[in-house]
Amino acid sequence: QSGMRDTVAIIKELYDAEVHEGAPIEFYGMCTHMAEANSTSTYTNDQMERFRSLLHRVRSAGIAVPSISTDNSAALLTQSLTHFDPNAILAHDTRGYVRCGGAIYGQRPAFPQLRAVSTLSATVKHVAIIKKGESVGYDRAYVAPLDVRIATLTVGFADGYPRELGNGVGKVSIRGNTFPVAGNVCMDMLMVDLGWADDTVGVGSGVAVGDNAVLWGPEDTNVEECGDGLVPLAELAAWLKTTQSALTCGLDKLRVQRQLVG
Repeated sequence: QSGMRDTVAIIKELYDAEVHEGAPIEFYGMCTHMAEANSTSTYTNDQMERFRSLLHRVRSAGIAVPSISTDNSAALLTQSLTHFDPNAILAHDTRGYVRCGGAIYGQRPAFPQLRAVSTLSATVKHVAIIKKGESVGYDRAYVAPLDVRIATLTVGFADGYPRELGNGVGKVSIRGNTFPVAGNVCMDMLMVDLGWADDTVGVGSGVAVGDNAVLWGPEDTNVEECGDGLVPLAELAAWLKTTQSALTCGLDKLRVQRQLVG
């Protein structure tokens, strides 16, 4: 029911307006979204039964259903689910499709057969040596315990990098080594502690302007070889008590350039 009117009656009214009155309306189809698609849930079958009941009523009203979609990533990949019966759902005039979201990018930790492929990277914009006792960033949250080398990266919380990863919580991979975030994450940049300033042999001593810095994800396009990278997105999401998709969807659509590699 929708208010005081039946859902099927509303669909029928719109359908008739499209077919018989030439209204600029297209009844594309019907879908449901699995709220609890996992191997131990019984709710999915109950949800599908309600959906099948509504589908039957719609078809009984003489309404053609061009398409049907029920499965999200979790429902598609959970092999023990038996909720989808094509004979009961699909008809000769209906096509079915699934909606793969985070699974496309390997962002479903419950399914070990998936591999993360999303990488967030930035560029080293500046490298400087600061003296013992000098500070970095807002609130002087980072005070150098000794003379250290600091790199500034071209990414900040306005781009979608979580501010909660500042002050050593988050790490960044540069030249195959990880370095902690120094101080608070700024709006347009963040700083990284490269280590002791007098070090001449460590990886941090060789970091230079223009170097690529990976904030999460695989280091290379060959995911089979490099795995989830030195800063796995799944670990960041777990620490922040959020999901991988929430982090990637939180990246600003204008500021952060997307590149499809493969």
